Amino acid sequence: MIRYKKFFSLLTALCLTAGLTCCGSADNDSTTDVTSSKKILVTISDSKNGTRGDFEKAIRKEGKAAGYDITVQQTAGVLDTQIKQLRNAKQHKFGGVICWADDPDAAKQLEIAANGLPIVFVNSLPDEDALTQGSYVYVGSDDQKAGQDQASYVYDKLGKPDKLNLLMMKGKKDDDSTGRRTDAVRNYLTDHGCQVNIVFSDFADDSTDTAYSLMQRFRTTGQSFDAAICNDDAMALGVIRYMQENGLSTDKIPVCGIDGSKDALASIKSGGMSFTDMQQTTKTARACIDAIGRIKSGGTINGLSGASEDGKYIWIPYQKVTADNVDKIR
Repeated sequence: MIRYKKFFSLLTALCLTAGLTCCGSADNDSTTDVTSSKKILVTISDSKNGTRGDFEKAIRKEGKAAGYDITVQQTAGVLDTQIKQLRNAKQHKFGGVICWADDPDAAKQLEIAANGLPIVFVNSLPDEDALTQGSYVYVGSDDQKAGQDQASYVYDKLGKPDKLNLLMMKGKKDDDSTGRRTDAVRNYLTDHGCQVNIVFSDFADDSTDTAYSLMQRFRTTGQSFDAAICNDDAMALGVIRYMQENGLSTDKIPVCGIDGSKDALASIKSGGMSFTDMQQTTKTARACIDAIGRIKSGGTINGLSGASEDGKYIWIPYQKVTADNVDKIR
C-alpha cells in the first residue's frame, strides 16, 4: 500500500513539474526576494488543540522573537489544500515555509509547488531522498526512540519479565510514524529477551473515543493484559477511561502514551497514565525558526543544536515524563 502511495505521489510530482514548465508561473516574480523577506508561511492540518495547537503557539512566539512575520494556514488534512498554499506562497511574498506535511510521501509535490522557496518540514518525516541540504530539511523527534522509551519503561516497571501480554493502540493507518513507533516497542522487548504476546492491536486513529470503543471490543475476548502502549496520549487516555470505569488498576497495569499533552500530564499527576514521551514543542519551534533563517539566506543547518552531519535533519529529543518528574514539567 505504501509503495503504491509513493508511486502516485511521484507521478503527481512529475505532472506538477511539467505543468509549471510548460505553462509558466506567476510565482517566478523577480520582485520576490526570498533572502530578505521576513514573511514565513506555516502550513498545518489543524491547530485547535493537542501537539499541533501547542506548536502553533510556540512557532508564533519564537518567530516573533526572531523578527519574523508568521502566517499560519490550516489545511483540514487535505493535501490538495496544502499544495495550493505552497503554490501561492511566493506570489504572496513569503520568504520560506514551515510545513507539517499532511502526507510526508508527497514531500516532492510540496517542494515543486513551493517553486524554489525553502521548506522546513516538521513532525511529519519525508523520505530521505526528498530532503536536500540547504533547501529542504526536517525538524522533529525520532519516532523509533519514542517507542523504545515506552518499551523500556514498561520493561523496567514490570521487573524485566520474560513474557509480556501487551495491548497496543496504534495511530493512523497511513501515518509512517505509526509503524515506526509500534515496531520499536516490539523490537526493544524482544531484543531484551522478553517474549511479547500481543493480546490486542488496532488502529485507534489518535482518538480517545476510538480507543475507548476498541477497549470495549477487547473486553469480549476475555483476555487480560500486563501493559498498554499507545502511539499517542489521546489513545492512552481512552484506555485509561475504560480501565477506571471497569475496575482495572492503572498502578499495576501501566499505560504509556506519546506527546506530553496537558491532559496526559494531568492524568499522570492523578495516578492514571504511567508514562508519556513529551515532544518538546518550544525547542522544535525554535529549531524550525533557526533552520528557515539559515536556509533562506543560502546557508545550511550545520552547527545548529541537534543537526545531523548531512545537513538534512535537526533531531529534537523527547522528554520522559512519569510521576517522579511530572510536577517539574512546564
